[in-house]
Amino acid sequence: MHEMGLSPNVPSKTDSDVEVLARETDTPVDAVRELYRVEREKLEHSARIKTFVPVLARRRVKELLLVHRGLRH
Repeated sequence: MHEMGLSPNVPSKTDSDVEVLARETDTPVDAVRELYRVEREKLEHSARIKTFVPVLARRRVKELLLVHRGLRH
């Protein structure tokens, strides 16, 4: 379910989203990537309309990371 970039040197939209989320939430990229993968798979499984799955996954991951960060500090 990983979106492919145009070439190995051009990151995919998913990679860009993961990197932005990692910066915004001060979370390691690998942790964000795994959480995004899990949340996107959940949404892909249950969604009848797949168009907005990446947007919803990004929103859900950001919420989870911000809540977790809030609990840590």
